[in-house]
Amino acid sequence: MKKRLLENIEAIPALPETVQAFERLYQDENATSEDFERLFQKDPLITANIFRVANSPMYGLKRQVSSLQQAISLLGRDSLRAFVLGSVINSNFTLDLSAYNMTKEQFVLACERQLALTINWLIRKKSRQLSKLAPAAFMVDLGRVIISKTLIDEGQAGLIQEALANGADISHAEKEACGAQTTDVTATLFNHWNLDPDIIHVIRYSDDPEGTIDEDREMAAHLKAVRECILPNGEISADSIAQAKVTIEEFGLDMEGFERALERVAG
Repeated sequence: MKKRLLENIEAIPALPETVQAFERLYQDENATSEDFERLFQKDPLITANIFRVANSPMYGLKRQVSSLQQAISLLGRDSLRAFVLGSVINSNFTLDLSAYNMTKEQFVLACERQLALTINWLIRKKSRQLSKLAPAAFMVDLGRVIISKTLIDEGQAGLIQEALANGADISHAEKEACGAQTTDVTATLFNHWNLDPDIIHVIRYSDDPEGTIDEDREMAAHLKAVRECILPNGEISADSIAQAKVTIEEFGLDMEGFERALERVAG
Protein backbone atom coordinates (compact mmCIF):
# COMPACT_ATOMS: atom_id res chain seq x y z
CA MET A 1 0.00 0.00 0.00
CA LYS A 2 1.49 3.34 -1.06
CA LYS A 3 2.63 5.81 1.60
CA ARG A 4 0.21 8.55 0.46
CA LEU A 5 -2.69 6.08 0.71
CA LEU A 6 -1.75 5.16 4.28
CA GLU A 7 -1.37 8.83 5.18
CA ASN A 8 -4.85 9.56 3.84
CA ILE A 9 -6.29 6.75 5.97
CA GLU A 10 -4.54 8.02 9.09
CA ALA A 11 -5.82 11.56 8.40
CA ILE A 12 -9.48 10.49 8.50
CA PRO A 13 -11.13 11.77 11.71
CA ALA A 14 -12.30 9.50 14.50
CA LEU A 15 -15.85 8.23 14.32
CA PRO A 16 -18.44 10.77 15.53
CA GLU A 17 -19.30 10.46 19.22
CA THR A 18 -22.83 9.21 18.52
CA VAL A 19 -21.43 6.37 16.41
CA GLN A 20 -18.91 5.46 19.10
CA ALA A 21 -21.63 5.59 21.75
CA PHE A 22 -23.85 3.35 19.64
CA GLU A 23 -21.06 0.79 19.34
CA ARG A 24 -20.62 0.78 23.12
CA LEU A 25 -24.36 0.25 23.58
CA TYR A 26 -24.41 -2.42 20.90
CA GLN A 27 -21.74 -4.40 22.73
CA ASP A 28 -23.65 -4.08 26.04
CA GLU A 29 -25.98 -7.08 26.42
CA ASN A 30 -28.03 -5.16 28.97
CA ALA A 31 -28.71 -2.18 26.71
CA THR A 32 -32.42 -1.61 26.05
CA SER A 33 -34.31 -0.12 23.12
CA GLU A 34 -34.91 2.92 25.33
CA ASP A 35 -31.14 3.36 25.66
CA PHE A 36 -30.79 3.42 21.87
CA GLU A 37 -33.73 5.78 21.51
CA ARG A 38 -32.22 8.27 23.99
CA LEU A 39 -28.93 8.14 22.09
CA PHE A 40 -30.54 8.83 18.71
CA GLN A 41 -32.57 11.72 20.13
CA LYS A 42 -29.28 13.55 20.66
CA ASP A 43 -28.33 13.33 16.98
CA PRO A 44 -31.05 14.46 14.54
CA LEU A 45 -28.81 13.95 11.51
CA ILE A 46 -28.29 10.25 12.21
CA THR A 47 -31.98 9.90 13.05
CA ALA A 48 -32.94 11.47 9.72
CA ASN A 49 -30.54 9.15 7.90
CA ILE A 50 -32.06 6.11 9.59
CA PHE A 51 -35.55 7.17 8.52
CA ARG A 52 -34.45 7.95 4.96
CA VAL A 53 -32.74 4.61 4.41
CA ALA A 54 -35.24 2.50 6.34
CA ASN A 55 -38.17 3.90 4.37
CA SER A 56 -36.63 3.04 1.03
CA PRO A 57 -38.75 0.47 -0.85
CA MET A 58 -35.62 -1.69 -1.12
CA TYR A 59 -35.97 -2.79 2.52
CA GLY A 60 -39.53 -3.95 2.13
CA LEU A 61 -40.86 -2.83 5.50
CA LYS A 62 -44.62 -3.25 5.68
CA ARG A 63 -45.22 0.20 7.10
CA GLN A 64 -43.57 3.61 7.11
CA VAL A 65 -41.01 4.17 9.84
CA SER A 66 -41.95 7.45 11.50
CA SER A 67 -40.53 7.21 15.03
CA LEU A 68 -37.33 6.06 16.67
CA GLN A 69 -39.22 3.43 18.62
CA GLN A 70 -40.59 2.03 15.36
CA ALA A 71 -37.19 2.04 13.72
CA ILE A 72 -35.58 0.17 16.59
CA SER A 73 -38.43 -2.35 16.76
CA LEU A 74 -38.81 -3.02 13.02
CA LEU A 75 -35.17 -2.90 11.98
CA GLY A 76 -33.51 -4.52 14.97
CA ARG A 77 -30.14 -3.72 16.45
CA ASP A 78 -28.10 -5.44 13.74
CA SER A 79 -29.60 -3.54 10.80
CA LEU A 80 -29.52 -0.30 12.79
CA ARG A 81 -25.82 -0.84 13.34
CA ALA A 82 -25.26 -0.66 9.60
CA PHE A 83 -27.29 2.54 9.26
CA VAL A 84 -25.49 4.22 12.15
CA LEU A 85 -22.00 3.23 11.00
CA GLY A 86 -22.97 4.15 7.45
CA SER A 87 -23.81 7.69 8.54
CA VAL A 88 -20.07 8.45 8.48
CA ILE A 89 -20.11 8.18 4.68
CA ASN A 90 -21.48 11.72 4.52
CA SER A 91 -20.09 13.11 7.78
CA ASN A 92 -16.44 12.03 7.48
CA PHE A 93 -15.83 12.02 3.72
CA THR A 94 -15.88 14.17 0.65
CA LEU A 95 -17.25 11.77 -1.93
CA ASP A 96 -15.20 12.48 -5.04
CA LEU A 97 -15.13 9.29 -7.12
CA SER A 98 -13.92 10.98 -10.29
CA ALA A 99 -10.89 8.65 -10.45
CA TYR A 100 -13.45 5.93 -11.20
CA ASN A 101 -15.53 8.15 -13.50
CA MET A 102 -18.32 7.71 -10.96
CA THR A 103 -20.65 10.20 -9.27
CA LYS A 104 -21.38 10.53 -5.57
CA GLU A 105 -24.97 9.45 -6.26
CA GLN A 106 -23.84 6.27 -8.01
CA PHE A 107 -21.50 5.39 -5.15
CA VAL A 108 -24.21 5.93 -2.52
CA LEU A 109 -26.69 3.89 -4.56
CA ALA A 110 -24.24 0.98 -4.67
CA CYS A 111 -23.74 1.13 -0.89
CA GLU A 112 -27.48 1.22 -0.22
CA ARG A 113 -28.27 -1.56 -2.68
CA GLN A 114 -25.56 -3.78 -1.21
CA LEU A 115 -27.01 -3.27 2.25
CA ALA A 116 -30.59 -3.85 1.08
CA LEU A 117 -29.65 -7.03 -0.79
CA THR A 118 -27.81 -8.35 2.25
CA ILE A 119 -30.67 -7.65 4.65
CA ASN A 120 -33.36 -9.04 2.37
CA TRP A 121 -31.28 -12.14 1.62
CA LEU A 122 -30.25 -13.04 5.17
CA ILE A 123 -32.99 -11.71 7.44
CA ARG A 124 -34.96 -14.98 7.42
CA LYS A 125 -32.33 -17.72 7.60
CA LYS A 126 -29.08 -16.04 8.64
CA SER A 127 -30.21 -13.09 10.74
CA ARG A 128 -27.44 -13.67 13.30
CA GLN A 129 -24.85 -12.89 10.63
CA LEU A 130 -26.33 -9.46 9.93
CA SER A 131 -24.49 -7.90 12.87
CA LYS A 132 -21.31 -8.26 10.82
CA LEU A 133 -22.51 -8.51 7.24
CA ALA A 134 -24.91 -5.55 7.21
CA PRO A 135 -22.29 -2.92 8.11
CA ALA A 136 -19.71 -4.72 5.97
CA ALA A 137 -22.02 -4.62 2.93
CA PHE A 138 -22.90 -0.95 3.45
CA MET A 139 -19.34 0.27 3.99
CA VAL A 140 -17.04 -2.17 2.22
CA ASP A 141 -16.42 0.25 -0.66
CA LEU A 142 -15.36 3.22 1.48
CA GLY A 143 -11.82 2.30 0.49
CA ARG A 144 -12.71 3.37 -3.02
CA VAL A 145 -13.25 6.95 -1.79
CA ILE A 146 -9.77 7.00 -0.23
CA ILE A 147 -8.16 5.49 -3.32
CA SER A 148 -9.84 8.12 -5.50
CA LYS A 149 -8.64 10.95 -3.23
CA THR A 150 -5.10 9.59 -3.24
CA LEU A 151 -4.92 9.38 -7.01
CA ILE A 152 -6.44 12.85 -7.43
CA ASP A 153 -3.93 14.28 -4.92
CA GLU A 154 -1.08 12.71 -6.92
CA GLY A 155 -2.40 13.96 -10.26
CA GLN A 156 -3.00 10.39 -11.41
CA ALA A 157 -6.80 10.29 -11.46
CA GLY A 158 -6.84 8.64 -14.88
CA LEU A 159 -4.89 5.51 -13.91
CA ILE A 160 -7.85 3.37 -12.89
CA GLN A 161 -10.01 4.49 -15.81
CA GLU A 162 -7.15 3.65 -18.18
CA ALA A 163 -6.64 0.21 -16.64
CA LEU A 164 -10.38 -0.53 -16.83
CA ALA A 165 -10.45 0.59 -20.46
CA ASN A 166 -7.64 -1.88 -21.16
CA GLY A 167 -9.70 -4.75 -19.77
CA ALA A 168 -8.43 -5.02 -16.19
CA ASP A 169 -10.96 -5.86 -13.47
CA ILE A 170 -11.47 -3.16 -10.89
CA SER A 171 -9.44 -4.81 -8.09
CA HIS A 172 -6.46 -5.34 -10.40
CA ALA A 173 -6.76 -1.76 -11.65
CA GLU A 174 -6.69 -0.47 -8.06
CA LYS A 175 -3.63 -2.54 -7.18
CA GLU A 176 -1.80 -1.31 -10.26
CA ALA A 177 -2.69 2.30 -9.49
CA CYS A 178 -1.98 2.50 -5.76
CA GLY A 179 -0.80 -0.88 -4.46
CA ALA A 180 -4.03 -1.95 -2.76
CA GLN A 181 -7.60 -2.86 -3.59
CA THR A 182 -10.74 -1.42 -2.05
CA THR A 183 -11.23 -4.17 0.54
CA ASP A 184 -7.66 -3.79 1.82
CA VAL A 185 -8.12 -0.04 2.26
CA THR A 186 -11.52 -0.34 3.95
CA ALA A 187 -10.22 -3.00 6.36
CA THR A 188 -7.24 -0.77 7.23
CA LEU A 189 -9.59 2.16 7.82
CA PHE A 190 -11.83 0.08 10.09
CA ASN A 191 -8.77 -0.97 12.05
CA HIS A 192 -7.83 2.74 12.34
CA TRP A 193 -11.30 3.30 13.82
CA ASN A 194 -10.96 0.30 16.19
CA LEU A 195 -14.14 -1.24 14.82
CA ASP A 196 -15.27 -4.82 15.36
CA PRO A 197 -12.43 -7.19 14.25
CA ASP A 198 -15.02 -9.65 12.92
CA ILE A 199 -16.34 -7.06 10.45
CA ILE A 200 -12.78 -6.29 9.38
CA HIS A 201 -12.09 -10.01 8.86
CA VAL A 202 -15.16 -10.49 6.67
CA ILE A 203 -14.21 -7.51 4.52
CA ARG A 204 -10.59 -8.65 4.12
CA TYR A 205 -11.64 -12.10 2.92
CA SER A 206 -14.59 -11.10 0.75
CA ASP A 207 -12.34 -11.21 -2.33
CA ASP A 208 -11.08 -14.69 -1.39
CA PRO A 209 -13.49 -16.54 0.94
CA GLU A 210 -11.43 -19.73 0.60
CA GLY A 211 -8.72 -18.00 2.60
CA THR A 212 -10.72 -18.27 5.81
CA ILE A 213 -12.75 -21.00 7.52
CA ASP A 214 -16.22 -22.19 8.55
CA GLU A 215 -18.79 -19.47 9.23
CA ASP A 216 -16.28 -16.74 8.33
CA ARG A 217 -15.93 -18.32 4.88
CA GLU A 218 -19.71 -18.36 4.46
CA MET A 219 -20.04 -14.70 5.46
CA ALA A 220 -17.16 -13.66 3.21
CA ALA A 221 -18.82 -15.55 0.33
CA HIS A 222 -22.13 -13.78 0.97
CA LEU A 223 -20.37 -10.41 0.80
CA LYS A 224 -18.48 -11.45 -2.33
CA ALA A 225 -21.73 -12.40 -4.09
CA VAL A 226 -23.42 -9.15 -3.05
CA ARG A 227 -20.55 -7.06 -4.40
CA GLU A 228 -20.50 -9.06 -7.63
CA CYS A 229 -24.23 -8.52 -8.11
CA ILE A 230 -24.19 -4.77 -7.43
CA LEU A 231 -21.80 -3.02 -9.78
CA PRO A 232 -19.61 -0.20 -8.39
CA ASN A 233 -21.93 2.42 -9.91
CA GLY A 234 -24.99 0.84 -8.28
CA GLU A 235 -26.30 -0.83 -11.42
CA ILE A 236 -27.35 -4.48 -11.67
CA SER A 237 -26.81 -6.31 -14.95
CA ALA A 238 -27.50 -9.78 -16.30
CA ASP A 239 -23.75 -10.46 -16.25
CA SER A 240 -23.33 -9.23 -12.66
CA ILE A 241 -26.23 -11.43 -11.49
CA ALA A 242 -24.74 -14.43 -13.32
CA GLN A 243 -21.35 -13.84 -11.67
CA ALA A 244 -22.95 -13.62 -8.23
CA LYS A 245 -24.81 -16.88 -8.86
CA VAL A 246 -21.53 -18.63 -9.69
CA THR A 247 -20.25 -17.66 -6.22
CA ILE A 248 -23.55 -18.67 -4.58
CA GLU A 249 -23.36 -22.12 -6.18
CA GLU A 250 -19.65 -22.51 -5.41
CA PHE A 251 -20.16 -21.90 -1.70
CA GLY A 252 -23.57 -23.56 -1.36
CA LEU A 253 -25.42 -20.38 -0.38
CA ASP A 254 -29.18 -19.85 -0.49
CA MET A 255 -29.99 -19.27 -4.16
CA GLU A 256 -33.76 -19.03 -3.73
CA GLY A 257 -33.39 -16.44 -0.98
CA PHE A 258 -30.96 -14.47 -3.12
CA GLU A 259 -33.38 -14.36 -6.03
CA ARG A 260 -36.22 -13.16 -3.79
CA ALA A 261 -34.00 -10.47 -2.28
CA LEU A 262 -32.74 -9.38 -5.70
CA GLU A 263 -36.28 -8.96 -7.01
CA ARG A 264 -37.07 -6.58 -4.14
CA VAL A 265 -33.86 -4.58 -4.48
CA ALA A 266 -33.90 -4.33 -8.26
CA GLY A 267 -37.51 -3.16 -8.12
